[in-house]
Amino acid sequence: MVKARDAVVWVNDETKEVRVRAKGSDRREIKEGHWSDPIGAAYSQWQEMKDDQRVVLMLETAIDLTMQGYDLGNVLRAFADVEEFKALGSSSYPMCRALTSAILGKCLEPNTMSFEELLEHYGPR
Repeated sequence: MVKARDAVVWVNDETKEVRVRAKGSDRREIKEGHWSDPIGAAYSQWQEMKDDQRVVLMLETAIDLTMQGYDLGNVLRAFADVEEFKALGSSSYPMCRALTSAILGKCLEPNTMSFEELLEHYGPR
């Protein structure tokens, strides 16, 4: 998991891939192809934000990327590597459904289990 303050979002417009890495982490796996970092810890604006503002920008970026042809499930799976973004699954029914759908392949609600319990119970073993 990556803390929001340290996250850098990498996108590849050719392959429509999205990856999230911590600022300063090994980038060898994302060097092939044309990758750019539209948001994240490499930018002073990001550093000046609070975590809730970073999460809102990530949500806006998810919508923007989807409108550019990126698969929303792939975007959500990548963004779920950010601790504060993934926590949205615990704070909202719609985000719980969206994130469980993206991560687990099934849309689940936190009726008898919390979001984290759903991920643990229905996730890969």
